Amino acid sequence: MANIILVAGTYHGGWYWSDLVTSLTSRGHRVFAPTLLGLGDDSPSVKPVTLDDHIQQIVELIEVEGLADVTLVGWSYGGMVITGVPTHADSKVSQLIYLDAAVPKSGQAEFDIVPAGLRDKQMAECIDGINQYPSAEFLIYESRMKPHPIGTKTQPIAYDEAKFDAMPKTFVVASKEAGLGPFAQVVERISTEPNWNIIEVSAGHDLYRDAPLEVEQAILRAIE
Repeated sequence: MANIILVAGTYHGGWYWSDLVTSLTSRGHRVFAPTLLGLGDDSPSVKPVTLDDHIQQIVELIEVEGLADVTLVGWSYGGMVITGVPTHADSKVSQLIYLDAAVPKSGQAEFDIVPAGLRDKQMAECIDGINQYPSAEFLIYESRMKPHPIGTKTQPIAYDEAKFDAMPKTFVVASKEAGLGPFAQVVERISTEPNWNIIEVSAGHDLYRDAPLEVEQAILRAIE
């Protein structure tokens, strides 16, 4: 049995993983899919929420549930969160799985590693100075999306890079967006870094929605 925490991307909550939670739980794994601060019933947030707040939320989940040997799975923005957790989780995280996700270096914010056009678009969608709001097009695609705290995108992360480098890590590439996706430069960089297993899945950036079976199989291979 594995302990698995699933962290969704921008605008999304724990609901994104409902089918995956059901499937992994039926295999005997203990699975958590928290909705990050500012993305649930409290959305839009009326006070700034930072990346540190989201990282601490996952650290507290691990502590409250008494978890050890944890596999963290992050999709898109969720990669920022899972990258920061091991530094603060007292060696309770055993591996990291990135689903076409952000992999920052210490000192980088998410807006430092996404294409400038995407960064500028999201900044323009921050109409209240606190949250970036999903576009009408995005809401047609997925009506459950919520405004996302902009402070989580602008705050640089700080973490123990030596500990991170030593951990086993999997990156699942959305191959339909190879070279064009929001984290294309990340894939290029990590291909030369230690302890990475890189897998390609024929899907777009919305990996679990596009290729649920392939994503689940990638997670199962990593934990088993």
